[in-house]
Amino acid sequence: MPFAAPLPVLPHHVLQFMRTTVLLLALSVVLAGCSTITIDEETVFQPKPSVTPETFSVDDVDLSVRNIPVADSASVNGWHLTQADAETTVLFFGGNGFYLVQSKGYLRALTRPPVNAFLWDYRGYGRSDGAPSAANVRDDALAVYDSLVARPGVSPDELLVWGHSLGSFLATHVASERTVGGVVLENPATNVNDWKSYLFPWYVRLFLGVEVDPALQQDDNLERVRSLEVPLLVVGGSEDQVTNPAMARRLHAEAASENRRLVIVDGGGHNDLYEDPEVRAAYRALIDEITTEASAQSSR
Repeated sequence: MPFAAPLPVLPHHVLQFMRTTVLLLALSVVLAGCSTITIDEETVFQPKPSVTPETFSVDDVDLSVRNIPVADSASVNGWHLTQADAETTVLFFGGNGFYLVQSKGYLRALTRPPVNAFLWDYRGYGRSDGAPSAANVRDDALAVYDSLVARPGVSPDELLVWGHSLGSFLATHVASERTVGGVVLENPATNVNDWKSYLFPWYVRLFLGVEVDPALQQDDNLERVRSLEVPLLVVGGSEDQVTNPAMARRLHAEAASENRRLVIVDGGGHNDLYEDPEVRAAYRALIDEITTEASAQSSR
């Protein structure tokens, strides 16, 4: 599930063209005599090199570079954004095309309420070591969480986890394994099999087998949100050509949380939602709910 912000956002007709091209390529594979396409970990993870953060700045926000040790003697590179009047902290999980060097739009959007934020590159991306896999990225997400909540002033009960596209699987994974105050799922998929069915419709699969790597099938947002009781915000774009907004609607409908909200941005695509006024308002409201509840709990 590619992520490109803050690179120029592709128009919806371009994304539709890209999806059509994928289908045509799939059909051409059939005509060439190949009957199966495998969706594996190399398809999902697409690392590229990054650069230093010196050129990035957000008013009144300090940026610190953090290298967090993870398994296999590796480390992942993250940026910790802090500000004096921050109300809480958000831990961000990007899509498979996300790089810190391309995150200026998110740096501004996440910290605006105002809150502190932590964003990081997956293994093999930017300055993070190693090569990504579904298993080690899941483990790394927990290691990043553990490192973050160990820092002064970061309360698990007030921590918000935000996952975009592929990152939505990591957000629900962390929320299932650790204490969080709330969750944002932006352009999420229910699971990889549903995503496969959207990208490769039935009329393609009549002629072409599409296999999903078992390592990727362990991630199931639908299963996780059914037991997720913390405040939840699900965001989708009506014109998203990568993750069908119907999946966002289903995640919202089947979530266990009684405090949940769905925002489907009319005309919104896959990479252009975080600056939408309704999304910004819902994000602001979610932070207020989390901090108010945490304050009430501490006074009891």
